[in-house]
Amino acid sequence: MQNKGLVSIAMCTYNGERFIKEQLDSIFAQTYTNFELLIFDDCSNDATVAIIQEYTKKHSNIYFQQNKNNLGFLKNFEQAISFAKGDYIALADQDDIWKKEKLETFIENIKTHSLIYSDAIIIDENSKESGGQLVEPKNVLCDGACNKAFLLNNFISGNTMMFKQELVKYILPIPSQISYHDIWISFVASTYSTITYTKEPLTYYRKYSGQVTDQTRPKAKNIFEKLKQKREEQIKRANVYKNNLEAFNSLSILPDDSTKEIISLLIQHFSNYNRIFFNLKLYKILKKYTQEVFANNRPSKRPRRAFRTAVGLRLRVLSLFII
Repeated sequence: MQNKGLVSIAMCTYNGERFIKEQLDSIFAQTYTNFELLIFDDCSNDATVAIIQEYTKKHSNIYFQQNKNNLGFLKNFEQAISFAKGDYIALADQDDIWKKEKLETFIENIKTHSLIYSDAIIIDENSKESGGQLVEPKNVLCDGACNKAFLLNNFISGNTMMFKQELVKYILPIPSQISYHDIWISFVASTYSTITYTKEPLTYYRKYSGQVTDQTRPKAKNIFEKLKQKREEQIKRANVYKNNLEAFNSLSILPDDSTKEIISLLIQHFSNYNRIFFNLKLYKILKKYTQEVFANNRPSKRPRRAFRTAVGLRLRVLSLFII
């Protein structure tokens, strides 16, 4: 099993002293041991660097680099991926925990696919399970050549994936306008070939206040403030969609097919989101490809999601509490 290829684990850190030991210990407890661990610290000002340096003394397969300037998580992961020498690349956050058979299971099951992932079990800051998972049962895991499923959904977290080295030339550089590195990698992989997943969740995903993805908004004081917040939220979301879609559209291996047609219509829609009541042309194509575009949603929710996507800001403002 250990000669089935080198795995490069790309980890990015920033002020992770609270949980990084648990993550590192879980990596070095892996049943598949043919890996290198690449750690890039983004100017931490706590004990993160000191902790990592202790591990470098014990493990010769760690490469550690401290950034001279803060790059942000997107460019830091881009840098980490660029240093990977392995046949496979797995991404690691600083605050999660891996099941010991994670890499072995991925190696056994990736086969001809370009990327493999799993769901994740949510834990709290005390490493206690919260009783939920990142994707299921609320939503659905997807496999195959399913790039349409990533146009409006980001359901593969970077810390739950492993992909083949052959993808790197298409992944890098990561477009600066993309919201998260993992949705870009997922789109590239599912455009290049097929992706797959394991039924068993193989990562414990930690949710706590203060992490990068924690973006809790302040509570509205009254109905007018709530309306304003919702409007601003809708505009912000439309801009994120537009930026992601423009990045997807720039992918050199994206064929001139129905996915590209949907992307073009979605870019037009979100570019004019403020002025639109309802985009009938977009709705018709989303209805046609509902099962593919909204594959991550439960089947019963897909038609409603297609309709909601075609709604513009003007109609949404009038029906914020109905649609």
